[in-house]
Amino acid sequence: MRFTVPQKEFLAQLQKLSAVVPSKTTHPMLNNILLHVEPDEARMTATDLEISLTTRMKVEGGQGEDVAIPCKRLLEIVRELDERPVTVQTDRHNNGVEILSGQGVFQIPCESAENFPILPGIQVSAELEIPAERLRQHVERLAFAVSTDDLRPVLTGVLFEFRAEALFLVATDGHRLVRIQDHKLAGQESLGSVVIPIKALNLVARSLDSSSENVKLSLAQNHLVFSLGGAQIYTQLINGRYPAYEGVIPLQNENILQTARGALYRAVKQVSNCANNVTRQINFTLSENRLVVTAEDNEYGSRGRNELDVDYNGDALEIAFNASYLDQMLRHLDTDQVVFKFGTAERAALILPEINQEDEDLLMLLMPVRLMR
Repeated sequence: MRFTVPQKEFLAQLQKLSAVVPSKTTHPMLNNILLHVEPDEARMTATDLEISLTTRMKVEGGQGEDVAIPCKRLLEIVRELDERPVTVQTDRHNNGVEILSGQGVFQIPCESAENFPILPGIQVSAELEIPAERLRQHVERLAFAVSTDDLRPVLTGVLFEFRAEALFLVATDGHRLVRIQDHKLAGQESLGSVVIPIKALNLVARSLDSSSENVKLSLAQNHLVFSLGGAQIYTQLINGRYPAYEGVIPLQNENILQTARGALYRAVKQVSNCANNVTRQINFTLSENRLVVTAEDNEYGSRGRNELDVDYNGDALEIAFNASYLDQMLRHLDTDQVVFKFGTAERAALILPEINQEDEDLLMLLMPVRLMR
């Protein structure tokens, strides 16, 4: 096996593949990437058995058999090379590969491709395309709300619910929820709904670049393939029934606050420095056109307070939230003004952008915490 490729391109592909290679595994072969070389193209694959990524890059002088190469060690070597052509070739005498760059020669072991996991064939039942930048923005605003609790696996993914009026995308961990309605993808109700692992979606988002136009989704039973540029991302879907999330979205939150998102974000960040490290509780006290943000930690004797002039004419209200969750929600809104809809101190609050993007409705929901006095 032998090929030559620019260092910068080689490094970019290895960095993408390294995101799939598991940091801990009982299957040593999964630490490798599978390398397949043709005369003018090299195809590399990494997998953790649930998610697989295959990338392609243009090469010169490609030839030889498939091999499996340790991803981490190869990435470390290529990262430190100068920006010049890199040649990779098998070293039959030492059962490994050589990486050549300028006067440098680096040797690492390799394994037979026969031991690398074979991706199962899938029977595609439906396909659709999503604008790449739109998908990237969706993932960015959903990812933080996905659960990390492996005991509730269905919440570790994002619900893609195809309806006649829009594509509904939902992420929740039980404490907060983000729902996006994308009306540009209406009329796909025949596709039903699927739950996609957040690791796969984050990988898709990181793999997109300025030249990416559309991402093709190929749906199959229990599997999904994303095709973008020269890469394919294969993932298992998460089995299980997604919670009936619409039942937790309050319909009668009539106490409405509107304020500058940036000013509120800074106030929350400042005051939260005085919050308890465990509960992270931060309090909102609302009165006519006034918001007082407070936090305290009795264990350390710290207290923080900030006041904001806001647009609010609802009932006097005191409500508490987890400051870290609130911080994330404000950070993932991209409008100058933010709208809160409150009910009571025990009811979930809705957080909305003042103006939605074209053909889109974004809703965030945050559960309150019990007021500690």
